[in-house]
Amino acid sequence: MEFLFIAALFFCNLLMVGVSLITQFVTYPSFKLIDRKEFSKFHKAYTKKMLFIVGPIMTIEFFVTVTVFFVNTNFHFFIQFVLVSLIWILTFFLIVPIHKKLENQFDNKLNNKLIKLNGFRTSIWILKLFFLGVI
Repeated sequence: MEFLFIAALFFCNLLMVGVSLITQFVTYPSFKLIDRKEFSKFHKAYTKKMLFIVGPIMTIEFFVTVTVFFVNTNFHFFIQFVLVSLIWILTFFLIVPIHKKLENQFDNKLNNKLIKLNGFRTSIWILKLFFLGVI
């Protein structure tokens, strides 16, 4: 059973690394190229579609990590728990509020902050994937 949980974690983590890398190097930098008159409409559609894609994956990743950590409390699963918690804190307390502001109007400073925060979050997902490979 533990193998299935670890496989689910690995799969979710791998997906989120891929999505996050594309977001980091393609999507967020491209925000600057979108016509300012159309940006709000574009951004609302983008965030709605991304929520549909990443919401279930992040939720599964979080709950499987918590389950595995509490069933098999060891250092490796503690690291997974800490890293997934950092990802959620970054996402919901820092990144989502920036998206809420960008939803109304593009702001270059906010976009640059979004790129930096997502870069940090992407690094955490990559680190988390590395530690999963060690288990």
